[in-house]
Amino acid sequence: MFEGLRFNHWKTSESGDGVVILSLDRANSSVNAISRAVLDELELIVERLAIEKPAGVIIHSAKPGGFAVGADIKAFVEYARHDTVLENIEHGQRVYESLARLSCPTVAAVHGVCMGGGTELILACAQRIAADDDRTKIALPEVMLGIHPGWGGTARLPRLIGATEALPLMLTGKSLSARRALALGVVDRLGRPEELLAEARLLLRHPQPRPLRNPPPRAQSAGDVGLGDVELFGDFFLGDAHG
Repeated sequence: MFEGLRFNHWKTSESGDGVVILSLDRANSSVNAISRAVLDELELIVERLAIEKPAGVIIHSAKPGGFAVGADIKAFVEYARHDTVLENIEHGQRVYESLARLSCPTVAAVHGVCMGGGTELILACAQRIAADDDRTKIALPEVMLGIHPGWGGTARLPRLIGATEALPLMLTGKSLSARRALALGVVDRLGRPEELLAEARLLLRHPQPRPLRNPPPRAQSAGDVGLGDVELFGDFFLGDAHG
């Protein structure tokens, strides 16, 4: 499916049943910090997936310590120096939006730490499964840095669990355990850490039925949020991301 494409930060595989496994594995790093290069490669992958239409997609981390620590903050310092912060925020929005609009089912399999841009990545998937493990922590902690989630989290999380539950998470940056994330509806199912991918396959075949708390009229899934909605919700909830 990915003939002719080479990736440094993603590993891809396709099973006989047509399910594609995307493993986030940032090169030369012990953790997954989501950089422009990571997003550029994901953009190419999603473009190919949109054309090939696999039976389903599972996204997980190849790092044993966790899913993703969030956006590459050091890179944003460089963006600020070159006045490209807005362009990079909008680029991330577009990539995640493209993922959310794939016609095939998508499942994020989460273990360990999943923060910031990593959480926004899993929110762009149709469903989520988390390792039933004390090490699983899911959060949008951007407020602790004086910023707010810029890649769709301020739109998708309220749509998924309702504004009443979502706002405290975004305004405090508090992390959720796997079981608390399940109780709130941030994830759809828990799985044994050693069987997480196998159980993600089961979730892909048999999606967890539950309605959105605040569905937009045109929404078909938790990830179906337009870029205009992302910018609107971001500005309304936590201030202007562009200012």
